[in-house]
Amino acid sequence: MAIVDNLWLAALTKDQDDAGSDNRFNLTINIDGIDVVVRDFGIGWRLEAVGGGQVELRTGLLDGQAGIENSTVLNMPFESAGLTHSSIRLGIRGDDAWAPEHVFLIGRTQPSFTPGQILPLAMETDISSVLSSDSDEGRLTLRLRLVGQGNAATSIQRVLLLIYTDAGNNVETESSIELQIGASSGIVVSGTITDDMNQLTAHWYFLDVEAPFTQADMVANGSIRLRILGTDAWLPKTVFVFGLDTASGRPNEVVTLASVPDWDLGWLSTDPHEGSASVLLPLHI
Repeated sequence: MAIVDNLWLAALTKDQDDAGSDNRFNLTINIDGIDVVVRDFGIGWRLEAVGGGQVELRTGLLDGQAGIENSTVLNMPFESAGLTHSSIRLGIRGDDAWAPEHVFLIGRTQPSFTPGQILPLAMETDISSVLSSDSDEGRLTLRLRLVGQGNAATSIQRVLLLIYTDAGNNVETESSIELQIGASSGIVVSGTITDDMNQLTAHWYFLDVEAPFTQADMVANGSIRLRILGTDAWLPKTVFVFGLDTASGRPNEVVTLASVPDWDLGWLSTDPHEGSASVLLPLHI
């Protein structure tokens, strides 16, 4: 196991009426009776028109909206070996009920002389609970069970792609995005995303695989390529790619395939004057 010094909380809200919430969320991690992490997360942000040509930055997740938020470096790093299925709870700070579909907690190992490694910590999928401080509407907290971190031999049956675009000058795009993963057997994942990558928005995508593969297959002769399919330039902020050991439902093991928490690979565009048509994501080895 490892010392965790940073966290990302990702979530997808159910795409149904009144599933979203404007409330903030609270993450608590308890090890041996001690709360080692107590953090509030916005998870979702948006620019909302308030009249007179003005906009305000507001928190919360709309119906069907995904969110990713970084906790910043923890004041009290913790040992992941001390975690149990009862250690991690996600709560809500108000009575504007929220109906999550999926939630994923990601950690970073404490770096020494090299960059820290990204590791999956806990995940819940196909959630039936509703969160609210009003007991007539839902539960105050939700337990997030641990997932195994997998290894080079874990059979990957599905891929999870998480993307976040920050605020900035023309960083958003309406061009489609493609993720392609190659392994020793050839192309094993090829998914095209047609959603607009707007500012301050995150996206959660499950991608099917052509055939199961392993991380070892990729290290031997593989790659992960992120490609833009138009001239509307895009500058993402965060990109994570994970391999899941189940074709549907909650995974038992999650393998980190590629992670760029703070994007430094340049602009993407098919116009060579604005960026690169594609980039190779650094493999997590």
